[in-house]
Amino acid sequence: MALLSMTGYGRAQGEAGLGVEIRTVNHRHLDVNCRLPKAWGALESEVKGAVAQHFNRGRVELSVVFERSAEHSGFQVDQAVVAGYLRAVESLPQGGPTRTLDVATLLTLPGAVVPSMTQLEPEEGRQPLLSAVSEACEAVMVMRRREGVALAEELTSRMDGIEEAVSRVAERRPVVVAEALQRLRARVADLVDDVELDEDRLAHEIALLADRTDISEEITRLGSHMVQFREALQGGKPVGRTMDFLVVEMNREANTIGAKCQDAEMAAAVVLIKGELEKVREQVQNVE
Repeated sequence: MALLSMTGYGRAQGEAGLGVEIRTVNHRHLDVNCRLPKAWGALESEVKGAVAQHFNRGRVELSVVFERSAEHSGFQVDQAVVAGYLRAVESLPQGGPTRTLDVATLLTLPGAVVPSMTQLEPEEGRQPLLSAVSEACEAVMVMRRREGVALAEELTSRMDGIEEAVSRVAERRPVVVAEALQRLRARVADLVDDVELDEDRLAHEIALLADRTDISEEITRLGSHMVQFREALQGGKPVGRTMDFLVVEMNREANTIGAKCQDAEMAAAVVLIKGELEKVREQVQNVE
């Protein structure tokens, strides 16, 4: 199973002009919003259940649409809605506005005239609706897989850049320690002039300096997080939250390395690492 994006669109045409459109975007949990014909409200829980069989995370916007066809090209009056408008007019107080409503005006009011298909009883529309929902979900999944491939390629490229920068930091560290040793020796020599150096004390100070600037543990942990991130890129299950956690941990290690760096070249590499991690974090938000 490839990496999945949470962005997708799908449409399916069901029986008798019924159609379903689904749009998905990123979200921390699965959030399904259904726009069904008013009379089909009882089917909402089944529709959401059908959607949940396909998606684990993301905001899902599902709409039922009706297209005119040779078989279902007509419209009809929703008697319940019209009756409600008439009752509202009759309830106006005496002596106020004229309490009449002509047919032409009445039929332009929201919900008064609807496509014939929407007047099907819920049980009649249940199976066509659920079949169209399932088909639309599959169409969304096709797009999400395609987007997932593009995401995986970009994230892999970003991780390659981060690994290269981490390698530069690791290779530079021994050089930085050696340079620090030379500077320390030169500084002590300038201070004491012809006085003989206490090599033991100097070695102790060097050891303290090396300990304060030691980033070996951070480099090791950062490398472990990058391996786990690459494994998550192979997919197989929803990994968005795992990736998000790993990015946070990698950024933590990068910050610690940056705080310990006493070298411009290493600092520049850390800046690059943090910049790439921020771009990775933005992309990971869209991974299921």
